[in-house]
Amino acid sequence: MRVVVIGAGVVGACVTLRLAQAGVDVVTLEAGLPASGTSGRSFAWLNAFRKTPREYFDLNFAGMREHAALAAELGGTWLHWDGNFAVARTEAEQAELRATVDRLRSWGYEAELLTPGDAVSLEPELRLTLDAAVAHTPAEGWAEVAPLIHACLHRAVRAHGASVRTGVEVIGFRQHGDRLAAAEIATAGGLEAVEADQFVVCAGIRSDEVLRLAGAELPLTRVPGFLAITAPVPTGLRHLCHLPGVHFRPDGGGRILLGTEIYAERQAAGASPAEIAEAVRREAAEVLPALELARIEALRFGVRPMPPDGVPMVGPVPGLANAYVAVSHSAVTLGALYGRLVATELTGGHAPELDPFRPDRRR
Repeated sequence: MRVVVIGAGVVGACVTLRLAQAGVDVVTLEAGLPASGTSGRSFAWLNAFRKTPREYFDLNFAGMREHAALAAELGGTWLHWDGNFAVARTEAEQAELRATVDRLRSWGYEAELLTPGDAVSLEPELRLTLDAAVAHTPAEGWAEVAPLIHACLHRAVRAHGASVRTGVEVIGFRQHGDRLAAAEIATAGGLEAVEADQFVVCAGIRSDEVLRLAGAELPLTRVPGFLAITAPVPTGLRHLCHLPGVHFRPDGGGRILLGTEIYAERQAAGASPAEIAEAVRREAAEVLPALELARIEALRFGVRPMPPDGVPMVGPVPGLANAYVAVSHSAVTLGALYGRLVATELTGGHAPELDPFRPDRRR
């Protein structure tokens, strides 16, 4: 069997690896370079913290475990399991945080409420007010996404014979009825057709556009993402930290990666990206003093794919007999798991964990 995988972000790379390991003839097509899309512009928090409903929580929790297994298999050093702090200040925020911790504990997830003093004893870099509430989730972490993607593709190509073609864009499909026969691609040398028995779309925010070329519609919205990276600062920060509206984590070499969920609101109010980055830095510096004099070194802009109901779409594409799609928010947390489950289904098995997330669901 020959399979074409479209997209070499974290999902496409993991699917490529697992299919190749299963003995499938895999050709992966990437319009840019591996990790050059949304995957490379992700905060990359590995977690199931606010993931609901229960089946989505379970999927993300399994995704975290799958990452650990993948890193052990490939000898990867891209994972950092140093834990996360979520800080709440107002009464409403604290009530929501307590409810979240109660839910997580009841679902078998390691979570605890700490006093500010206890939190600072674990992460001395932080400065917390006495009236703050802090949730600690020690099993969470973050991933260096580019090394993860390249490790998967390297193993798939070198050890299992997969083919990865970069700088090629899918511009159409050759079809026989409801079956795809070949992907038509634009390359530097002209147009080509890549034939396959099965096609897997892992193209992130372009997944709906790719499937539209085959006459299929995929409901998909887009959510802007914004990250700022500081120049190196004197800090030994290990944990991720989430405040209402602002989050940060170490990014290697003394740099701190800053993010915000309200970028679009601030932009709509007239703030420039540089102004938003400075505002985020100031807010984060209230908790991490090392940021008080930090200089913003770079900005990253990404667009995250979001199905309308907020949970993944993974499975056969309605109306096409040999097309499969894997697209979601939380792709970094879920990518390693998708690799194994998608490969299972494409080689004749069934992954019941994916049943609530089929593209043809009606919610």
